[in-house]
Amino acid sequence: MTSSVARGGGPTSEHVAHTGSESVIREGCAVQTLEPRRSWIDRAIAVIIRNRRGRQQGVTKFRCIETSAVAAVIGRCVLAPLLLVFIFGATGYLSTAKFFIGPEDSYFAYSQLDSVMYGGCSGCVCSCRKVLIQLSAFGSDAIMSKPAYEDLQAMATEAEAAGDYSRLTPEALALADQLDANGAVCSTGMNDWGTPNIVLSDEPEGVLKVITTLRLSVSPQMLRELQVAVERKEKCISRWNIGILLRLFKFQNVKNSLDYSSVPVADINTFPHYTDCRPDIPNEGIVGEKLAMETNGEDVLAVVPDILKLFPYQFSTSLPKISRYIPAKDTIYGANNVTQPLFKGYYAGCRVRVVNTTGVYVEDSCTLLKHWRSYGLMLQTPDDLPVCSTGDVCIHNQYNSQWEYTNDVNPTDSTRLDQFLSVFRSRYADTVDLSVLPGVVVIQILFMGIVSLYQVMSHHRSVLLTQIWAYRCQNGRMQPIYLAQITYHLAFNSNLYYLGLSTGTLSMASVLNLTLSFFAFNYSFINLIRARSGDQVLDRHFRIPWEILQLTSMICTFAVLSSLRLTSLAFIGEFNGELLRRTSARGVRYCGLKDSCYVFTVNLVFVVAGISFAMGFVASIGGRREKQARGTSTSPRPSSWLRVFSSKKVGPTVLNLQQQKLTTFEENCLGGQFIRLFYDCEDFAYTTFRGKRCTSVEAILLTGYLFYGQHLYQATSVLMLLVARVLPRKVIRTFNVLLIRWRIDPNEGALSHALSCTWYNASAERFKISEAIPVA
Repeated sequence: MTSSVARGGGPTSEHVAHTGSESVIREGCAVQTLEPRRSWIDRAIAVIIRNRRGRQQGVTKFRCIETSAVAAVIGRCVLAPLLLVFIFGATGYLSTAKFFIGPEDSYFAYSQLDSVMYGGCSGCVCSCRKVLIQLSAFGSDAIMSKPAYEDLQAMATEAEAAGDYSRLTPEALALADQLDANGAVCSTGMNDWGTPNIVLSDEPEGVLKVITTLRLSVSPQMLRELQVAVERKEKCISRWNIGILLRLFKFQNVKNSLDYSSVPVADINTFPHYTDCRPDIPNEGIVGEKLAMETNGEDVLAVVPDILKLFPYQFSTSLPKISRYIPAKDTIYGANNVTQPLFKGYYAGCRVRVVNTTGVYVEDSCTLLKHWRSYGLMLQTPDDLPVCSTGDVCIHNQYNSQWEYTNDVNPTDSTRLDQFLSVFRSRYADTVDLSVLPGVVVIQILFMGIVSLYQVMSHHRSVLLTQIWAYRCQNGRMQPIYLAQITYHLAFNSNLYYLGLSTGTLSMASVLNLTLSFFAFNYSFINLIRARSGDQVLDRHFRIPWEILQLTSMICTFAVLSSLRLTSLAFIGEFNGELLRRTSARGVRYCGLKDSCYVFTVNLVFVVAGISFAMGFVASIGGRREKQARGTSTSPRPSSWLRVFSSKKVGPTVLNLQQQKLTTFEENCLGGQFIRLFYDCEDFAYTTFRGKRCTSVEAILLTGYLFYGQHLYQATSVLMLLVARVLPRKVIRTFNVLLIRWRIDPNEGALSHALSCTWYNASAERFKISEAIPVA
């Protein structure tokens, strides 16, 4: 693309009138010679005529380019700031926004085989005889106290060591041996969460036979689920489990108050390996009931903590009704909904069936136990197992404590039991203040883009100026500052972003922050990579696909992160971190007093840098293909006396420097050849004006200079002069700022040597930004 000046030609010396005598005046601190006003008028008219002629000749050719240039200007200077203001307001970015979702925004979800809840039990796999000894200790009781339950491990170990299986009937012994022969998994011991865990895993008929043989007290609904699973085992293939853990139950200390205490209790649960395979068995009317305690017209559950209202119970009550059916995605058998297990309530050691103003009703076949009567009505509570970062920021999970998990022998350690938990949970995070640094950086970028546009917007020389502006607002001393700020933000908050993405707890403001960080990082990172000796390459064939790719990627990033904001991206923790338990040696080191914590490996800065580099590579390939498609004939060749190296080197090789003189702009302003500073600029670096070899207007503006009155200034100096128009003269006089400028010879088109003048004196010359011309 050539300058419109080159296309339009220029006036000859006959077109310039010389009238009057020259007057000498003092301008500030330098004496300048002013040409007659007539020469400036004639010269301006000639430039306007050339511009009109050039526009008429190229109107069709540049219509598409002009449209895209106008769209780019409107997008950067109008739409982008307005969109940013709208998003800031919608997310409360500058006021109330937090890094994570809080308790008020907690959400309920199901996660099948949740990798966050992966664990197991080392050295726990044992013979099924040992497990059946422990199960038989329950007898006909539905629950067991914590001390008695914890003693089961020692009791069973001693009995096995002594070969004493007198606690088991011959039928139970035969069943235990059959289970071992059939490959059933039996385990007992302290699991990775630090609680005693008894496990028996087998086909549904094997589990059912254990319950009937030992006459275990299992919830009638669970027993019916197991019976139906035996009947339908071919329709949904899944092993079934007996699992015993300590669970917390709350009971009211003071009548009609929120003063509740907790007691740990062990009870027996049955559940499938995969929740998809749980039959939907109604709980109403499945067993008879009897009155265990009269309430005399009072509702004993009128006042309960909110934590007891999160999950459904298997008895009728005045508590809010919670659905058992939970939407699910990516389950083993593709189920759209899964059925969660029901919480239990106990009174006097019996499972509760109804709680109303008449009384508390329990299963009619249960014998009330005096030991448990003193606790009153006991309600099962969720388990709060937080997952934290190493910086003590925690994600709180209120889990359905009817835990369901797979039980498989570790392939490399036959004594370890591997467990993946399928969880129903309500999740929220600690309150963490949001950093607005990414938003500030993007505001800086947009502001500098507007400033850069102002530096060239009054010089309507060619469509190329819009490309120069696009380059200038991506260039300069601010790029390292942008990159440093965003790098600091990503490095410092890397673990928090990973934790939020892994657990699905990022707030919308954090999603916006992450998107802006991604944009600002690849924006400045790629610009600096393509720099040469501190000056960015003006590669127009690269810039267009790069900006399209950058805009598209930013929109896609925001859309994807927004849609997955409340989804646990557990693969992040699997591939880029390690989940540590407090019970492990490394967990003690990193987690402190927290139950579990994530330790992430690769900082987010390196991930974003890799993606940015890949995007830059793709844009570079696209730019080369675009250049090849347009053909090299569309771009003017550089002068015969220079040769431009490949992109690995900057600037041309000068074969005979003496054959060409530097223009006055290069000599007095740049101190060297313009094309040594920039690659891909040879097609517009020079032009012929009035029969002379001149530096083009585009090249002058590209290097950051502006025409102001009868002088050429650095663009920053012009901005200072414009600011001075709105400031009182007395204020300006207090600043001892020295400006550098070059006077333009109106006849020769040449620049003088650098002249100095104070800001105060230069601001007295209230010129406007002048029409741009090539400089000889």
